[in-house]
Amino acid sequence: MIRKQLQGISPRKKLLVAVSGGSDSVALLHLLVEAGYRNLVVAHFNHLLRGKASEGDAEFVRKLAGKLGLPFVLGEGDVKDLASAAKCSVETAAREARYGFLAWTTKKYRTGAVVLAHHADDQVETCLFNFLRGSGTAGLAGMKPRLKRSIDGTELELLRPLLSIPKAELLAYLKARKISFREDATNTVAEASRNKLRLKVLPLIEELLGSSFKGSIVRNARLLSDEEEFLSGITSPIAARETLSAKLLRELHPALRRRVLHAWLKNRGVEEPSFAEVERTATLLDSSGPAKINLPADRHARRRAGVLFIE
Repeated sequence: MIRKQLQGISPRKKLLVAVSGGSDSVALLHLLVEAGYRNLVVAHFNHLLRGKASEGDAEFVRKLAGKLGLPFVLGEGDVKDLASAAKCSVETAAREARYGFLAWTTKKYRTGAVVLAHHADDQVETCLFNFLRGSGTAGLAGMKPRLKRSIDGTELELLRPLLSIPKAELLAYLKARKISFREDATNTVAEASRNKLRLKVLPLIEELLGSSFKGSIVRNARLLSDEEEFLSGITSPIAARETLSAKLLRELHPALRRRVLHAWLKNRGVEEPSFAEVERTATLLDSSGPAKINLPADRHARRRAGVLFIE
């Protein structure tokens, strides 16, 4: 079920496996072991959000790793305090803390590869959520099976071998082998935006259109991901420049121009540039328009002598 998705990754390679204790990550860990991947490190992060239940998750994963003869690493962080300090949502703080822990653990165990348990249902949810946010083709492409990402100065390769496998298949796999797991009760509470989408919107779409829509979204994500990679290969060399030629940008197709500007802003330190920020930057290309626009964090994009730069 999983060997094909990890094609090119040797079973001898040391891999860090993120395991929450839930059905998805427990199935992932067992599937890896069954496929011959034995050089594994099991990593669990306690978000300190659910008291004894969180402690129970950590203990469950510790015992599971011991049963399989694998090393276990535990990290923890008070996510509520982190969210308050950073003035962000608990979801965002949890994700950042979790990835920071994974980055630290890969350095400790000298492996840059992290295996994550995102599956086909997660991909559907991500693609639809990104569509509703207006995130463009990159968002509609969803999560990538393999992705290089720099976290806290550490280069990680994120592997998601379950992206084409529905959650129902993972549950059937666990049931057939009588493998136990734990579930986070907060996943069944429709408070966070993602939970509302998962618990209310997606079941309604399935009721109206049938479950086949999920496979269609996953296939589209795969196609869009390939197109995104191709177009990024065209625009990335231009966006890597410190300054941009207004004349060159005007000559580009609008689709490529937006991509260049988005990547350029991001490369110059503007975190996750919005559509509005990209469009405002594009107004600099008109010589009769503004020569300066505002960017987040008291920064500005300017046009001088036909050249765009950020200060």
